Amino acid sequence: MSQPALTFLPWVRRGGALALPPDLRTGHPASHVGTTVGVTVNNGPSASVPVQLLGPGVVTGVSPQQVIRSDPAPNTSTFESNYLVLVEFDDPGLPWLFTPASASGGKLRPWLCLVVVREQPGVRLGPAGRGALPVLTIGGPAKPEKELPDLADSWAWAHAQVALDGAADAAGVAAALAGDPARNLSRLVCGRLLDEQTSYLACVVPTFEAGRRAGLGDDPGTAEGPAWTLADGMPAVELPVYHHWRFATGPAGDFQSLALAIRGRPVGDGFGTRPVDLSTAGLGLTGTDDAQELLGGALLALDTPANRWTDPGLATRFASALGAVLNTPDAAPSAEPVLAPPRYGSAYRTPATLDAAASTRWYEQLNTDPIARVAAALGTLVIQRQQETLVAAAWDQSADLRPATRLVGLAGLGFAVAASLHRRHVAPLTAESGLFVLAPLRARLMAAPPMTGGKSFAAQWSKAQLPPAAVGSAVRRVTRVRGPALRTAERAAESGGTPLPKLNWLGRMVPASRIERDFEAPTGPLTFDAVAPSLPTPQTLTWAALTSDAVANMPPRPGFALSATPAPAGPRPFPLPGEIVAGDFTGLPVFRPSLRTGEDGGEPTPISRRRPGDPGDPPDLPDPVDPDPVDPRPHPRPPRVDTAAAALFRQVAGAHLAAFMDTPPQQPSGLGTIAVGTLFDEAKQLTAPVRTFAAAVDGLFNGTPPASPSTSEAPLPDLSFVPRFATPMALALVELGQQWLLPGLDGVPANTAVALRTNGAFVEAFLVGLNHEFGRELLWREFPSPLTATFFDRFWDAAVAPTEPPDIPQLDQWNDRALGAPTLRPERFVLLLRSELIRRFPDAVVTASKPGTDPPETRLPVFRGSLDPDLSYFGFAIPLAQADHYSISIAEQPGAPRFGFEVGEAPPGVSHAPAGDATAAQLAGRLRQLPARITIPITVLMREQEP
Repeated sequence: MSQPALTFLPWVRRGGALALPPDLRTGHPASHVGTTVGVTVNNGPSASVPVQLLGPGVVTGVSPQQVIRSDPAPNTSTFESNYLVLVEFDDPGLPWLFTPASASGGKLRPWLCLVVVREQPGVRLGPAGRGALPVLTIGGPAKPEKELPDLADSWAWAHAQVALDGAADAAGVAAALAGDPARNLSRLVCGRLLDEQTSYLACVVPTFEAGRRAGLGDDPGTAEGPAWTLADGMPAVELPVYHHWRFATGPAGDFQSLALAIRGRPVGDGFGTRPVDLSTAGLGLTGTDDAQELLGGALLALDTPANRWTDPGLATRFASALGAVLNTPDAAPSAEPVLAPPRYGSAYRTPATLDAAASTRWYEQLNTDPIARVAAALGTLVIQRQQETLVAAAWDQSADLRPATRLVGLAGLGFAVAASLHRRHVAPLTAESGLFVLAPLRARLMAAPPMTGGKSFAAQWSKAQLPPAAVGSAVRRVTRVRGPALRTAERAAESGGTPLPKLNWLGRMVPASRIERDFEAPTGPLTFDAVAPSLPTPQTLTWAALTSDAVANMPPRPGFALSATPAPAGPRPFPLPGEIVAGDFTGLPVFRPSLRTGEDGGEPTPISRRRPGDPGDPPDLPDPVDPDPVDPRPHPRPPRVDTAAAALFRQVAGAHLAAFMDTPPQQPSGLGTIAVGTLFDEAKQLTAPVRTFAAAVDGLFNGTPPASPSTSEAPLPDLSFVPRFATPMALALVELGQQWLLPGLDGVPANTAVALRTNGAFVEAFLVGLNHEFGRELLWREFPSPLTATFFDRFWDAAVAPTEPPDIPQLDQWNDRALGAPTLRPERFVLLLRSELIRRFPDAVVTASKPGTDPPETRLPVFRGSLDPDLSYFGFAIPLAQADHYSISIAEQPGAPRFGFEVGEAPPGVSHAPAGDATAAQLAGRLRQLPARITIPITVLMREQEP
């Protein structure tokens, strides 16, 4: 979507059309004007009515809500001296609202203007006197004729502005003025030419003498003419002030002039490094009189050589000697410890002994390279200087640690009690009894994951195909251990001299046990003792197994018999289906629903429909007579054979099932069975306090607290806290000295752009030193934090890119990587600027773009920073190998319109710029300053220095 076009108007006046005298350049408009207006009431004749217009003499103030912007902002101290001061009002017609004249030649003087006076002796802004407005007094030694503008040109320094989406014709302008108020305004500009580094006072004051008197609290009377007239040696002037603010100008130059002065200049050899003398390292090495290694900072020049040693062979010799010294404490007896230099990062390595064969591992590289040890030592120095502040911040972050520790302690007491109860009262139960005891937790057990390594509780319960009521309260009451049913069974068992057999309640309720259940009725009372021996072992069957083959292969049924239902002795109480019953129903047949009972050959009345007095069930069939007499002496049971009725039923039922029932699909084996012991073992594991208490305590924290692995002895977390510091630690390094960030800064000329890159090895070594020393400090302060934690993981200030990941991964995850290896990101391209531009215009937009792509590829900085006095750097996520394909752009932040002159092009010898244009709109268009932008190809920044 395109931005709306700004159109400047020389004046705006709203309301009805009035015949006002023209604003002629030969004189000043009158302060009091009368006119006539035509009035028509209903459909009557029109009449001319004389009216007196309100002029500047009635104004005693301007609402502060009308002021929407001023440039510069109040109390600005670095305003560009080549720009002009302005103030904007919400009402586009406010500057001409009380002007008692009409435009002449596109010019109309406003009734108020903006004056800018230099703060000096003789210039005073005093409190309100006779009126309600503060008073600006300009008198000796200040010269009013130098401080005030010429009111004859006041028409040139007031204009209106509208934002148009379409054509800038009369209809479009009228629609914009009548439309959204946010798209139009009015503006007063002061033509005062400013000096560098000077303080000024800006005031909105009246331009008519009548308005001046009214603002001072005097009677304007018949006062006419301007509020002041410029003349040499003019007397002191008192002006009422509608609005005012103070500001100061800065050094010479605006954004455009400062940006155009920047050049890509090559830097000398060795820029970004400095040599470190190792000839007196004290390691007992020979031939090291001239041993030096180049120390780079966090930033390096693009052409920095990879070899940093004066003699490449010295690197291995120094690493071996340093490793031997650092490993000395490992060989010393515990009774005689040896104090040796620190092994940075030892808390993140187990064991801490340096391995000479692992020369490519970060731990050995950090501790055996003198330059890397310097960077790590700088990190420890930061902690040592700021230890009190950092430790206090760590305690502030852990404000909830002590209450959490107390909570975990109380939970530990509860766990000990619950574990004892579970061990004594739940674990010893038999599997079936235990499931009934834990039945109220069935809903939670069904939602829990498996704990014993097998199937979950829900999977095992679904396999059993038991309803929830199988372990419901009704079944639990009947089957409870000390309930009446079991007590009766126990008494029967004791009287018979035999122990009570184990009753498998759940095993008998599964479908596989109910199918094919067959037993012979005892001859005596039906008791547990009499029934239990005849119960068959449950078979693993399902309802889907009811097929013709299953009927044919059923065990023999010697007691199977078919008997006819007795015919009713009298009339049926209910008709058969479709039977017509005659009665006293006006001779008409009546159809009634068929409700049959056992007496009329139908089925018994359902229990839910029975009422007292209903006929009972059909008589019981007589027991089948065993063909052989009962022999009281024990002997083997004879083979079981089908009765004739059973054989006939087997034949008819088999044919019926084969004809009318499809072959059921094959179902998974084992459905309808239950392994009570396995199910109870799963339930015990799920309800063990080692699990339930640890989960309950974890749920009390906003996040998962650091904890050791849960065991049966210590299931609750051993709380510790890791304070995190998101502050970019490049600032802390700069506090130690800017040369640690980039050696050789003093050699960068003014107004210069330099191409650099990040030094990942230095940054990582510095952050390891920070974390190493801070962990030791927390241990000394008895702060509950592990030494393997990462407290600092950000070096660069990535506030401009909030989604940017940390600069290093967690230190306990480094393993065997190399120091400076691109784990999270490769090395970054960095732009260094030495210029007043960024300091004076911190909102400048710095980007990297790649020409020739569609759409153009533009990258914003991922980090930035500044150094004293005028250095700024910007990091970009640009691969170093492709950096020469990009260009750097520095642009002024787009904003509201500003007005002024190019640097060095202001009219000389005058205090106020002359009005040389035909209208105020043309003058505003000529003086408007558009946002500036420069582009520098990175190839220019990478040029070699000329000899």
